Amino acid sequence: MQRIKPADPTGNAQLAATYERITKTRGYVANILLSLSHAPQGLERFAAFGEYVRYGTELPARVRELAILAVARGNQYALTHHYPHAIKAGVTQQELDALETDELAETLSESEKGAVRYVREFARGGNVTDATFAELRKHYSERQITDLTLLAGYFMALGATVTAFKVELEPNFAPKGRAG
Repeated sequence: MQRIKPADPTGNAQLAATYERITKTRGYVANILLSLSHAPQGLERFAAFGEYVRYGTELPARVRELAILAVARGNQYALTHHYPHAIKAGVTQQELDALETDELAETLSESEKGAVRYVREFARGGNVTDATFAELRKHYSERQITDLTLLAGYFMALGATVTAFKVELEPNFAPKGRAG
């Protein structure tokens, strides 16, 4: 059972406005964001951070979704929400399955493999090896590396919140992938 129920935006102009802004960019307010509604100003800023890492980076969509799902490994909520985005970005089912087993599909490019290795190491306490970072530098600009780092940090925080608050998957989402 979800540990924190969403705040009611009725009579809370800041929260209502935040929900409206989130709906404009995402189409709806997901349960994970609703779970942060008791801190409207924090939700506003966290949602803006999320909008940046999803829509404002210089990362190719395929790399972005591979990185998100590499960080979110084992998190049913994140996998289900990002599965359609990954498919739309050209990630294959074989590549998705490999991410869930901590493998790298042979079909990934060297730059994609470098990005996935980087976010996996980053997610394990930030202990990125020199070899992984050097490989990343071969394929990405400093801006893109920074964007990849921000993306990993955001989705680490999101995943930890899903787990800590026991955020439930929305009823209209069917679980995807092996985590289901």
